[in-house]
Amino acid sequence: MKILHICLASAFTERMTYQENFLSTENTKAGHDVTIISDCYKYENGRKIPTDPEEKILEDGTRLIRLKYDKVLNDFVSSKVRKVTNLYNVILKIKPDVIMLHNLSGWETISVARYKKNNPKIKLYGDSHTDRNNSGSNWFSLYILHKFFYKSIIKRAIKYFDKIFYISFEAKDFLQENYNIPENLLEFYPLGGTVISETTKKTYRKEKREELGIPQNDILLCHSGKMDRKKRTYEIIENFSRLQNKNIKLILIGVFSDDVESKVSHLIEKDSRIKYLGWQNSDALIKYLAASDLYLQPGSQSATMQNALCTGTPVLFENVRSHEPYMAGNAFVINSCSEIESVLERISNNPAVLKSMSENAYDLARKLLDYKKLAERITK
Repeated sequence: MKILHICLASAFTERMTYQENFLSTENTKAGHDVTIISDCYKYENGRKIPTDPEEKILEDGTRLIRLKYDKVLNDFVSSKVRKVTNLYNVILKIKPDVIMLHNLSGWETISVARYKKNNPKIKLYGDSHTDRNNSGSNWFSLYILHKFFYKSIIKRAIKYFDKIFYISFEAKDFLQENYNIPENLLEFYPLGGTVISETTKKTYRKEKREELGIPQNDILLCHSGKMDRKKRTYEIIENFSRLQNKNIKLILIGVFSDDVESKVSHLIEKDSRIKYLGWQNSDALIKYLAASDLYLQPGSQSATMQNALCTGTPVLFENVRSHEPYMAGNAFVINSCSEIESVLERISNNPAVLKSMSENAYDLARKLLDYKKLAERITK
């Protein structure tokens, strides 16, 4: 089966723990002929940078094609319109049996729908991560881009889609409130990860803790990503710094925004229990998550939370609707960052609670988050 993932707003980057990476790899491993079409951007050390058009075969055997946006006024407008004149011709050459369009918001949703119209036997799926936390944050974005421009495109194309997947309840709300997507077309399709075995987890735990000089019995906390104000990185470090227990450690993985770095650098420097590891590739990140006892995500949502659960690592996150599917005895759920210190005190005084939470994390991951199963869904 030929499967095409179209990621014109994703800045596809090799060896990252994003949905399109995992799904395309699992589709390829299952024996399908898989192609990714991406825009000409990628991440380097946590920052998005431009790259050239290209076509190549990735390490896992997936073909990657990068196509440049048409110039519409300037680079900013071009990145919002997302028009790629040659896309339709490239799809014609690939002749896919399944198309997964990652992000409906862009001009080429019309081209994808036209291909389905002309080839009605194929399966066409759309996927949306957009919600009020990451989009529509100002008048222009919400009313001009989403409620007018993107909505008009989606209205023309929607009848050709077999399903529109949403990754969270907030994403579903956004689809319905701004694009009028009908309920019967929508399906929950969470971000996931690769579920590692308990044996592999022990191996990674030993490897990374020896590398970091952290004893196996110490409690290790992890926080990662593009650490800006919304991530609540400062609040994590501030609460952690008040703990007196010397046997609890914190690792930070990713890159700081300038305003956060200026607030946390002195706290990191004066606390030897905190280690900043910089940006890490997906393989290393998974190992650090497996070596940790708790992953901290009190702020904005990230796919790393699901990756952590897939390594059997419990999580701490905010009490919001989108986290409800992930509350199964595997998470500390907080209503505000002021509760972080009490959670850390609790596990500091009773580390045994983390063992049962790890078992529950594995149970949830196997049922809901395994990308092997999620990848199979789009081949049906």
